[in-house]
Amino acid sequence: MTVPTADISSEVVDLNAALAALDGLPNRDRVRLSMQIAAQFLEYAAFEMALEQGACDVSEIIHMAAKLDQAARRIERATALAHQGSAMHKM
Repeated sequence: MTVPTADISSEVVDLNAALAALDGLPNRDRVRLSMQIAAQFLEYAAFEMALEQGACDVSEIIHMAAKLDQAARRIERATALAHQGSAMHKM
């Protein structure tokens, strides 16, 4: 995956290493964790924006983060249910 990182110093975040670590996971885990990480970054951005931006902009970013987190939790629950179902079939 190509991520535009030209303006982000490698001291702040090594996206290539993070993406490589995610690439080693099963797809469902990779999707869920990517969404949770993105939600955390959005929350951080909203916190920083609150110092200079209007409440409407900040709340929009917080809402995006919440939606991502909710979607990740749905995936996590679906995965747990699928694992429970496959464990029951093995019995």
